[in-house]
Amino acid sequence: MAKFERFKLFLRNTRRILTPERFALASVWVQLIAIFLTSAAIIIAFSPFVGDLPLTYKIFADPSYYADAKGTVPIVAGLFLVLLGLVLFSFIISVLSAALIKLIDNIKSGSLPYKGSGHTVFINYNIKLPLILDQFNLRAKDKGIIENVVLLFSDNHIVSAFRIQLDRERWGNLDIFIRQGNPLAFQTYERLSISNALGIVILMPDKGEDDFSADNFNLKILTTLTNNPSFFKHLSDRHGSKHPVKCSIELSNNQDSRNIALELTSHGAGSLFAVITPGDVIGSILARAKVDVVYYKAFFEILSFDGSTIHFIDPKRFLDKGDLGGLLFEQLLFSFEGGTLLGYSGVNNEGGFEMSLCPFGKSAKSTDWLLFLTKNIKELNYRPINYTPVLVKNDAIIPPKEAASKKICVIGNAWPLGNIDDFMDVSSLASLDESHFVFEEPSEYFMPAFLQGLHEVDYDNIIINLDDEQGFRLTMLLVSKNRNNKNFMTKIVTILGDPVTEQLLNTNVLKSNTVLSHKLSARYIAQISFQKNLDRLFTELAFAEGAEFNLLEVGKHIPEYLLGDLNELKTLLAAHKMIYVGTVDKEKNVYLEATTFLGTQQILVLSFGEIICKNPL
Repeated sequence: MAKFERFKLFLRNTRRILTPERFALASVWVQLIAIFLTSAAIIIAFSPFVGDLPLTYKIFADPSYYADAKGTVPIVAGLFLVLLGLVLFSFIISVLSAALIKLIDNIKSGSLPYKGSGHTVFINYNIKLPLILDQFNLRAKDKGIIENVVLLFSDNHIVSAFRIQLDRERWGNLDIFIRQGNPLAFQTYERLSISNALGIVILMPDKGEDDFSADNFNLKILTTLTNNPSFFKHLSDRHGSKHPVKCSIELSNNQDSRNIALELTSHGAGSLFAVITPGDVIGSILARAKVDVVYYKAFFEILSFDGSTIHFIDPKRFLDKGDLGGLLFEQLLFSFEGGTLLGYSGVNNEGGFEMSLCPFGKSAKSTDWLLFLTKNIKELNYRPINYTPVLVKNDAIIPPKEAASKKICVIGNAWPLGNIDDFMDVSSLASLDESHFVFEEPSEYFMPAFLQGLHEVDYDNIIINLDDEQGFRLTMLLVSKNRNNKNFMTKIVTILGDPVTEQLLNTNVLKSNTVLSHKLSARYIAQISFQKNLDRLFTELAFAEGAEFNLLEVGKHIPEYLLGDLNELKTLLAAHKMIYVGTVDKEKNVYLEATTFLGTQQILVLSFGEIICKNPL
């Protein structure tokens, strides 16, 4: 009885397919099968009239065989057969042509599914996406591989616009797949093989919306992902196995949005998603860059995959030379070549993640991972020393204060000052209040009297904090009038958002003193996309509490005569619980892990501090 019911259902569906509307809406495979079945039925039905089955097929498929028909009935039947064959073969050509056109349209519109694995999914478009892809390409090129990247956009016009922008030469080591779909439907992510992805990055949508609406849109996307039980379990299982999917979401400075995102993705004592907001790491770096642009340049270099970057290194790779457990930080600091040891990271007895930077006097546990700043982890070598280095303080070295004493001028208020008060002393902050110029009329920034006043006061830094258009014009004006005054030129720092404007200034005008917020954010997001725990490390480095980068002025904090042998300098700095990071020249160019000191004006160090995070891996 059940078989009979299934047979009836099959016949009913077959009859429905043969109707014009159902046939037109059916898939290409169903259409072709229907045509072939109809052709077979016609050939079998006409074979008694033509004479035999092989000749019937030949006449149907190739009208030239119609000449072989003999007799009145075969000739008449063959004529109908030829006509039906021409019609049905025309149907096949039409179906295949329509299918090809539809396939091309689907490719252009991004409607095809993605069937691969090991890819990173980016959701939404904003100005930072091409810059993030630049970093992905650098990493893939360095590893000698092709990375798969899937871009999900909600609107067709964004898909079309990005296809125009897509530069295969610029991203030669990336295989980029552009898809369009509804980010608020989980079926969209199933089409992207989201469960097989290595990473997920939700960017702030660039739709001209206010921050509140943009945050809500991203939180809805996050809810769509976390509301699916099987996918949430997949993320949780990967997180628990210490091989998490690298997930991150970009939000505005609204604290409520951040709290909601962390709660939606909470897992144990931690979170499945890293939450990236302008007011956190990037905002603090920009605030400190207003005090000294060197800090921006240091982070800008470290956050790039091209040059010295920070890595978590499993000590098991050095087991052939002995267990590192129980060795003091000072011993390990001077036992490695090809990189700079910054500290340890590991898991405590409760499963919480711990990170310790500059842990002088502390021993490494056998389960700890090592934090390194290095240009190439493949060149990292461990040459153990059998003694504890003797670290004797040199009274000529004066560690700098965390709060700098500087006279800073800020022009405009396009970018918030952030937590700049964490990096300046009281007198400098009072001076900043008097030297922060915000005019109602844009033309006032270009008045000769105002521009002359910038020369009359001996500012340490002149921060151009206007929107991109005004900032570009004021920078060009100041540079054109002071091109030969190198001392004044080094004081000018222009904060920008548009990468094109920054490139114009950086290439043809200032060559160094531009601060690009979006480019810095892009590099940070790219780093987090591959090493999620780096968000805690950079949070520690960017803020004033705990370990952070500091600058030693040559001649003020450290005598020039001590800048000779690199190993001796590292030893002297370690005695003051400082780790050597690099040098800075008079044009404020940063050279991470520099080995020579010609023209050095400042020494970049990582000062003593410690952070313990109670979140699990």
